[in-house]
Amino acid sequence: MRTISLLFASLLLASSVCAHADEAACDKIRAANIKTGSVGVQMKMSGYDFAGDTPKLYGLGDHTCSHLRDETLDGQAAAVYREQYKGGTGLTNATIWISQSSGRLLREEQDGDITGKGKGHISYHWSSTP
Repeated sequence: MRTISLLFASLLLASSVCAHADEAACDKIRAANIKTGSVGVQMKMSGYDFAGDTPKLYGLGDHTCSHLRDETLDGQAAAVYREQYKGGTGLTNATIWISQSSGRLLREEQDGDITGKGKGHISYHWSSTP
């Protein structure tokens, strides 16, 4: 649970200090992170656990966001976004599904590559009810 809390705190901090390629997409992701939090999340991780390395990357790296497409996930209309951080300590790429009706996070697939430490993957899935 510490990893989840640390990751969400890092995401919220980074959202407020980095330059964005598509501010509207970043705003949607930021709002969904705040609205959803870590309640009801299931997390699976493989490879290097990069969550502890991300605060520095999120706070100092380049941050870009974009809307990829709309699709249905678990019977819900969802907007799919890409969020990427790049910095001296490495990079993370995330694909994020946000419910179009509730504005809450539904799923996130995140890949990280931390320089000198390794690559990892974190999969988040939120229950449909908070």
